[in-house]
Amino acid sequence: MNGTVFETGKGEQLLEYLQAQGMAVVVWNPTMDTVIRGDHVSLGDAKHTFFDDGGKAKRMCIERELVRMGFRQGQTGFYNIVEAILLITQIERGRPIRVTSDIYPKVAAMRGSTVCSVERTIRNAIESVWKRSNLRTLQEMYPYPCDNLNGRPTNAEFLINMAGNFRE
Repeated sequence: MNGTVFETGKGEQLLEYLQAQGMAVVVWNPTMDTVIRGDHVSLGDAKHTFFDDGGKAKRMCIERELVRMGFRQGQTGFYNIVEAILLITQIERGRPIRVTSDIYPKVAAMRGSTVCSVERTIRNAIESVWKRSNLRTLQEMYPYPCDNLNGRPTNAEFLINMAGNFRE
C-alpha cells in the first residue's frame, strides 16, 4: 500500500499535503472548544480558521454554537437560523444586509417554506432561548446589546451579529 510519511511534529507538511489533495480537514482544539481552520493558519497557532470544504465545517461550528447557547436542533427555527447565518456570511463586507427582503426569501426557498414561516420560526427559536437559558451564559456567548423591549435581540440583530462571528 502506497502512502506518504510525515515526521512527528511536522503538522505543516501534513496540512500542505492535504490541501494539495483537495481534502477538507477540521482540527478540534478541545482546550479552546473550537475548530481550527487550516487555509492560512499553522497548526502551532492558537488561531482558528476553516478549510474550504463547501461550508460543512462552518455549518458545524454554527450549529454547535447555537446548541451551546440553548437552541434546540429539533426546532425548525434552528435550521432556518443556520441557513440565514450561512447566507449572511457570504455577503460581501460593506454591502447592506437586508434580512427581510433578501435572506428570508432565500432560506424559505431552500427549506421549502414561506417567508412568513421562516421569520416566525426564527423569532420563536430566539424567544425560546432567551426565556429558557441562563442569562449570564447568553451574555457571554452573545455580547451584543439588545435594545429590544423584549430583552432579546431582534431576528435581524441576532442573525447579523452571529454571522459576524463566522465571517472569514
